[in-house]
Amino acid sequence: MLSAKQLTAIQKVGKRTFSVTCTVHHRSSFGVDDSNPYGDDTVTYETKSSTVLGWLVPTHTIDFTIDVAQVISSGNYLLRVPVATDIAAGDTVDILGNTFSVSESTVEQTWPEWTVVRLRRTK
Repeated sequence: MLSAKQLTAIQKVGKRTFSVTCTVHHRSSFGVDDSNPYGDDTVTYETKSSTVLGWLVPTHTIDFTIDVAQVISSGNYLLRVPVATDIAAGDTVDILGNTFSVSESTVEQTWPEWTVVRLRRTK
């Protein structure tokens, strides 16, 4: 096992690779639209955002779906950010002028050298 000092040293090495500015927009709790008879919730994002440095890695996979007579492609990416970054599924991240949706993050890992976030960019 690693000591806390060794893990901190590894995290410092990882942070040196973080060179891309990432702005995280946190998803708000679902708001209820009382005028909608179907009870659908609306998705909103908090006005407060946070900015961290990260490392964006393409996974070289593209998913294709058909929606309303269109083929929609979405690219999948991994984003590595410092441990304890406040980021969760449902958030959006702006990186280099592109907006990505967060599908999951590994904030619960037991050996946190960094937090890994799975992103999706729809075109």
